[in-house]
Amino acid sequence: MAKKEKKEKKGSRGDGEDKELKDEFMEESLGEKKEETKESEEEMMKKLQEEIDKLTTKDIITQMMMSLSSFAYKKMGLPVGVNDKYKDRQQAKLAVDGFDALLKVILDEVSAEERENLKYSLSNLQINFVKAFS
Repeated sequence: MAKKEKKEKKGSRGDGEDKELKDEFMEESLGEKKEETKESEEEMMKKLQEEIDKLTTKDIITQMMMSLSSFAYKKMGLPVGVNDKYKDRQQAKLAVDGFDALLKVILDEVSAEERENLKYSLSNLQINFVKAFS
């Protein structure tokens, strides 16, 4: 009878549930999930690093140009009604000039089609700058 009393004291609440077994199961289950999450994160980081390793300087410069273009439009207050509060002539000019400078650096590294697209983007930036601040 001492064994039965001991078992009841271990966590039986009279509802048929063994708290000790439940806690042990939950700890194991959570431990497995943490392990799976850790492996998943490590695999994702490994894949991300592989993609970063494939990047070229041309890729980085092109991305910088796209960021500068988006930033320039925002600092021009465009689209009107959305970015009015961000309008800043000096910041917009610096972004457009930065785009232009990077275009000069990358011209010989891109295809004719990419070159035309980037030149077209610069022209649009310059035209919109003049319209925004005239």
